[in-house]
Amino acid sequence: MKMHIDGATRRLLVFVLVLLVVGQVSLWAAEGAIKKALPQLTESEYQLLLDGEILHDVNDKILKYFVKGTEASQRALQAQNIEKGFVLGAVSYIPYTPAMKKMDASTRQLAIFNKIRQISTQEGLTYISWRAGNKEKLLIERSSYMADQKNLNNLLPDPVVNQLPKTAHSYVYQRDTSFGGNRYEHTYTNSEVEIFVEIQNISAMRVLGIFTAVKSGQLSINMGTYQLDEGLLLVALASVEGRDPQVSVLGLTVDLPSAFRRRIVALQGWLVNQLNT
Repeated sequence: MKMHIDGATRRLLVFVLVLLVVGQVSLWAAEGAIKKALPQLTESEYQLLLDGEILHDVNDKILKYFVKGTEASQRALQAQNIEKGFVLGAVSYIPYTPAMKKMDASTRQLAIFNKIRQISTQEGLTYISWRAGNKEKLLIERSSYMADQKNLNNLLPDPVVNQLPKTAHSYVYQRDTSFGGNRYEHTYTNSEVEIFVEIQNISAMRVLGIFTAVKSGQLSINMGTYQLDEGLLLVALASVEGRDPQVSVLGLTVDLPSAFRRRIVALQGWLVNQLNT
């Protein structure tokens, strides 16, 4: 008995097959681009990136996460020389949304830059807290730009630009549940394919609002994006220099590498959500 397939059904099947083929070709292209950009990863690590996972490691094992010749890779290399501290690196991959895929590279770069600078949207950001029993907990309570590095009475809205600058500089105030209210300096270095922001604390970060965990200028958290044909590499680099990785306060031990790794994971998740909206 022969099965009759009408014209509409046949067209639907062809359409589904085309979508499957296009999707697979796009996946192959993405994998090839990632391998070219990050040639030192393993096959399992490439697959983890394609699956949306974040790869991370510490100290002398992080250089493989950064595209050679970029601002991010240069900073990662410099961070290898810090004394008495730690360095944490991470990378993830996010495919372009349909809207971003339609853009040319320069238009997309400008859109990404403006998205990254929408730091007010970090308010309400959560993370997985070790002290809370590895449960989700509020991380950032307040996030806003400042007119200068000291005046908290003159907070500014998120900036928007119409042309991508080579460099950009701003001051930010954030209050979080781990270290209270702190001031940060954001310095951007941009190219046609890379956006890199160095975030440095310009106020001491304290545990319980009293005990200094990180002195002013000791912390550097860097975030970056790198355009590939089918998606973005998101990179992060955190370092603390001049202090032990563990802080003990009133019987409470804070492991700084773990704390900032969780923060980086939360920030990368925030950026993924930003780029998907």
